Amino acid sequence: MYDSTLKEKLVLDLHTVDAIKFGKFKLKSGIISPYYFDLRRLVSYPHLLELVADVFWERLRVLSFDIIAGVPYTALPIATVIVVKHTQYMILVRKEKKEYGTGQQIEGEYHKGQHAVIVDDVITNGESKFAVIKVIEEAGIIVKDIVVLLDRGQGGPELLARAGYKCHSILDVQEVFDILLKYNRIDNELADTCLRFTLKSKEQFMKEATPSKQKRIASISSK
Repeated sequence: MYDSTLKEKLVLDLHTVDAIKFGKFKLKSGIISPYYFDLRRLVSYPHLLELVADVFWERLRVLSFDIIAGVPYTALPIATVIVVKHTQYMILVRKEKKEYGTGQQIEGEYHKGQHAVIVDDVITNGESKFAVIKVIEEAGIIVKDIVVLLDRGQGGPELLARAGYKCHSILDVQEVFDILLKYNRIDNELADTCLRFTLKSKEQFMKEATPSKQKRIASISSK
């Protein structure tokens, strides 16, 4: 199992390559965040990509699954490294169904009744995870676990849990800010600003998670 030293190395390396950014960033939800995790940059740093894949595997190897599903697009290189290094099976879930060729939304070989674990870089409110879960479960594949590198602390794991899914996060924002503070990469004022934003946005999101989103969660979990 990875220890605190490895976590520190990972966070510091991610910050060094600008995969952890501070400023003003518009998230998919439309809100403006004072920090952003840009793990798409990993494809340009193979040694760091391999380190991230190894950290994922330490969490994955204790779970029960038949296939790994990487969420497009950021998690696909991570998932690919994992399956190559550890001889696992993988499926690719397209964001949209193909309108040509085979017309499939899931690429790769799979069978009904298999268990898939979902791999992704970050979880915010869980929206992208529910979208992938829906496609996978409609194909007859069972989903119980989701593994992410970072939990932004904005309610995603809680909503997944309400629908019967377990989200395993390797890092959370508090750990990231604590490590960056420890090594003087950021100051206390910036860390406090980021944490206040996280708490406020989580509170707002959880309030807005009813009733339509709760109905969608209930419909997924009842399948």
